[in-house]
Amino acid sequence: MRATVREVAALAGVSPKTVSNVVNGGVPVRPETRARVEQAVAELGYVPNLSARGLRNGRSGVIALTLP
Repeated sequence: MRATVREVAALAGVSPKTVSNVVNGGVPVRPETRARVEQAVAELGYVPNLSARGLRNGRSGVIALTLP
C-alpha cells in the first residue's frame, strides 16, 4: 500500500493540510515543520498520486488527438 497524506501527517504531528502545503510548496511553512514533514515523507516513501490530484482539481493534464 502507498502511504497517504493522513499517515504522513500523523507521523509528523501536523495536519494533512500542512503536509499538502509542504509537498506542493504553495504556502510558506516554518522550517522546523517542513523538516518534520519531509522526514516523514522520506520515512514512509510517500509519493503524491497525480491521478487523484487531477480528479480533485478537474484537470488530467492529458491532450487528446483525433484523426479521421
